[in-house]
Amino acid sequence: MFLPPEGLVAHPEEVHLTVGAVRYEAFGRQKHGVCSSFLADRVAVGDTARVYVQQNEYFRLPQNGETDIIMIGAGTGIAPFRAFVEERVELGASGRNWLLFGNPHFTTDFLYQAEWQQHLKKGTLSRLDVAFSRDQAEKIYVQDRLLEASRDVFG
Repeated sequence: MFLPPEGLVAHPEEVHLTVGAVRYEAFGRQKHGVCSSFLADRVAVGDTARVYVQQNEYFRLPQNGETDIIMIGAGTGIAPFRAFVEERVELGASGRNWLLFGNPHFTTDFLYQAEWQQHLKKGTLSRLDVAFSRDQAEKIYVQDRLLEASRDVFG
């Protein structure tokens, strides 16, 4: 979960969660993430769950809305950047928003795909580079996309 220290203007009365349930097998036994599995399996939309929120005062948007931002997230690590883009739209920030996102599969793991496409169409997302690591023989990760775009990043 991501909550900026100053709160969100875009959704002041809401908390949005992006949860990927951790499930795997180790040493012949099924394992699962305690919190992620609880949220995915036992908490429905609209339910109440007690949580502790730890804010991070250092992970925030630039104060100047004209500043361009580059956001890099894999999997559910995309969550804060969804909030960042929504916030910049709400505040009327004019800086460019560039997102690099990766996950294993395009068809099942492109989190918030429709939202990102709408932001691209509206111009509120300037650029979107994606990497889906398991859709082809050669694995492609966000760091590969970042390297490909290095001239755009470093000028």
